[in-house]
Amino acid sequence: MASEKLTADFTLHMIGHGHIDPVWLWRWTEGYSEVRTTFASALQRMQETSEFVFTASSACFYQWVKESDPALFEQIRERVAEGRWEIAGGFWVEPDCNIPCGESFVRHGLYSQRFFQREFGKRVKVGFNPDSFGHAGNLPQILKKLGMDCYCYMRPQPEMGEKDYPDGTLFLWQSKDGSSVVTAQLPFCYTGQVEDIKKRAALLPASPRLHPQQKHALCFYGVGDHGGGPTREAVQFIHDWEKETLLPGVHLQFSSLEDFFNAVKSEIPESAMPVLQEELQHHARGCYSVHSEIKRLNRKVEHALMTAERFATAAWLLGALDYPQDAFEKCWKDLLFNQFHDLLGGTSLQSAYEDARDQLGAARHRADVILNQSVQSIARDVDTSAEGNPFLAINPLPWPVWAAITLPPAVRTNLTDEFHVVNEFDDAVPIQAVRGERIGHTNHRFVAHLPALGYQVFHARSGAKKYKHTLPLESGNDFLENYWWRIEFCERTGEIKRLFDKLHRIEVLERGGILSALVDSGDTWGHSIDAFRIEAGRFGQAELKIVEAGDVFVTMRCRAFYDCSEAITEYTLCRTTDHITVNMRVNWQQKHQALKFGFITNVQEGRAVWEAPYGYQERQADGMEEPGGQWMDLTGTCEGRTYGFALLNDCKYGSDILKNTMRITLLRSPLYAHHDPERSQPEELWQQMDQGWHTMRFALMPHTENWRDARIVKRAWELNAPAFVHMEARHPGKFKKQAGLLGTESDHVLLTVIKCSEDGEEVVIRGFETAGKAAQTRLHLPYFDKAFCLSFEPHEIKTIRINKDNWTYQQVNLLEEKTDS
Repeated sequence: MASEKLTADFTLHMIGHGHIDPVWLWRWTEGYSEVRTTFASALQRMQETSEFVFTASSACFYQWVKESDPALFEQIRERVAEGRWEIAGGFWVEPDCNIPCGESFVRHGLYSQRFFQREFGKRVKVGFNPDSFGHAGNLPQILKKLGMDCYCYMRPQPEMGEKDYPDGTLFLWQSKDGSSVVTAQLPFCYTGQVEDIKKRAALLPASPRLHPQQKHALCFYGVGDHGGGPTREAVQFIHDWEKETLLPGVHLQFSSLEDFFNAVKSEIPESAMPVLQEELQHHARGCYSVHSEIKRLNRKVEHALMTAERFATAAWLLGALDYPQDAFEKCWKDLLFNQFHDLLGGTSLQSAYEDARDQLGAARHRADVILNQSVQSIARDVDTSAEGNPFLAINPLPWPVWAAITLPPAVRTNLTDEFHVVNEFDDAVPIQAVRGERIGHTNHRFVAHLPALGYQVFHARSGAKKYKHTLPLESGNDFLENYWWRIEFCERTGEIKRLFDKLHRIEVLERGGILSALVDSGDTWGHSIDAFRIEAGRFGQAELKIVEAGDVFVTMRCRAFYDCSEAITEYTLCRTTDHITVNMRVNWQQKHQALKFGFITNVQEGRAVWEAPYGYQERQADGMEEPGGQWMDLTGTCEGRTYGFALLNDCKYGSDILKNTMRITLLRSPLYAHHDPERSQPEELWQQMDQGWHTMRFALMPHTENWRDARIVKRAWELNAPAFVHMEARHPGKFKKQAGLLGTESDHVLLTVIKCSEDGEEVVIRGFETAGKAAQTRLHLPYFDKAFCLSFEPHEIKTIRINKDNWTYQQVNLLEEKTDS
């Protein structure tokens, strides 16, 4: 698509485009049809006008055309080869760019770039997410390592007052690690007809948002959202522009994103471009907390796939099973499709979420099937021959963990009513009966220390055991207490009225566990919302009850009510770990209200930090609603020393921090797909969102260190990828009673991915530096007696490939290709 250098005073790069939301105010089947129709229309324009160039993103769209209309796909191939059809974006769809985890963004690029290389013989160089509602600050590093060095987006828009760009809308966007991509914010919408083109051609050359040296600008045109693409009238108007000489000195050129970026980079050196090292926010703050089910499924499927990959890789390395490459790719692509920004953002039709539930459920089930097959294939060769009923407690994470293990009733088969559990050394482990999943049945729980990405064999045997405890564990009508904490509850509200750090003699909270209902008059996106501040009421009329009190755990259940809604919150302390876990069920019946779970801390002058994809984001503690991942933290001082409080979650993405108060947004209840200024009439019985029962888990983490040294990132992963139990028969085996496959030794390096390479030949391992500190870590594979020393720069995402035949490794990019560094 190389174009001759133009001598005109100012050039508008006319980007022919048909923006397609594959699912939004329609189901995916309708979006599928629109892709074919729009692509066919673009090819027709090319036959009519030889200069016309068309730009389309989303590898998923091209896959749809290939499988449903091979002849059309071949025509697209020809136009791509000619340089008249531009493939942009490099992602499977145009996703929400805040909610997915870092690895999801990697897979968007990995699968898409491989598809484009295989089908078109080229890769995308320009990232393109024009309609996403915000963009996480670590995307430049991810884009760069996926082979993209430019980025184009529209939201947040300065004209809408969403973000100011004092140095212009062409800049170097830089991640914390120093990676940067040349970035352009669209000056106008990604759609447009003839009248729009006229206005933009008149306004753009004098726009104050242009770089002083900039003589090239972007101008999109075409019918969009439900597809369509450029009309004959618009194409003809651009074609005739020079003959009409409507604006002397302004040239309209049929162009592409790649040509535009080549033009601006040739006229403006990167050293002269302003640098933005920040996230690009906000367009619609409410979308991170609406439709809780799609958010929950997204998190669960992400972790299910990464967990299954680790154990499938272990089984493959041990020679137990072939690696199911195609099955994983299908599951990932199903997940990636459902990360489309209007779908994961919660702003689509109700019927669209019925489809999403089916597709994500299928992906999660397939991941569970692969995990089970992998674990079964390993467990069959583990030595479980000792006396009793054996089971394996399994850690899915590549670092050692202290984990609560829940045993199903089957572990007691053929044992007396009173039984005990022993570890590999024949030492009795304290266990405790807990409520089962059906009336009259009990499960049992205990705490185990498990090796990195490994297992430990335990046996259940007849007969009770008494345990001697060196650490305290107590409970009463309104309190829980162990060696680390004392928690006192308000009998009227069920809130935490005291959380006392016993080791450091610090009162952590002024108040906590506050369930607040807030006025939420915004539309589904929350377009008019910066923060939820007007309280409609709080949950109260509490009923407190100790529901677990034994050798291992104590649990306080707080049942509280607000209007027609009910919340059941259970706080649990353990005798032998400092974990504070919270399990919550909410029956939400409110309309046009938001529900928050809040903690007023005693942290002073705190710095607010949230998890972001493969990194973190610091922000002002100003009470604005913000996107975040598995954790949020406020670290400052308390009683004269460094102190902080972290709140971890297993399925939420919106929250706020105002001075010393942290609140996570649990639910919102607008109408489905309601966009201001539309208004419903009282007699119209539209469906409210997020009604009914919801389940969620949290962990509370007071800490004396700076958040970077408090293992918050790893603890959040432990909450989201918990240890689990595998029942096994008694038999001898070649594998030890306790073993770990792979782990690291640095608290600041977190390994996320262990998989087979896409070419099926080597092991791929990926991790990232979590704290902004250079780190050295030793990656060890105990079973194979191998170890590797790795260096991480601050904030670095690092990927290596290990040759499993000679156990050498090389650093690769996110496309699993060798790099120079």
